[in-house]
Amino acid sequence: MKNNHISIGDQIVELRQTHKIQQGELAKAIDMHQSVLNRIERGLRSARDEEIRDIAIYFDISADTLLSIPHQEHTATLELSSDEIALLQKFRELDDRGREAVVSTITREYRYVK
Repeated sequence: MKNNHISIGDQIVELRQTHKIQQGELAKAIDMHQSVLNRIERGLRSARDEEIRDIAIYFDISADTLLSIPHQEHTATLELSSDEIALLQKFRELDDRGREAVVSTITREYRYVK
């Protein structure tokens, strides 16, 4: 598997340049001191979870994108019989109490199957 990892600092710099945003402008917008953002961009400090979240929200991207985590396509499909589809439709029509009862029953019965 090819490693296309870009550091979060490089990713932030690239996003700022693409959007023509100065470092100080971004820092102010996400309530971060510019020196902290500078250290993150240069790889001298790790970004904290809430900082990653705030930067991702600012640029309207996912945290996975900011962290250069590739999107995994789920190619497996679940094929359901007509009876299973009917049960799923009925389950979706239940209120919370009904759903809890169904899940509880299935969980209890599943233990006997094992």
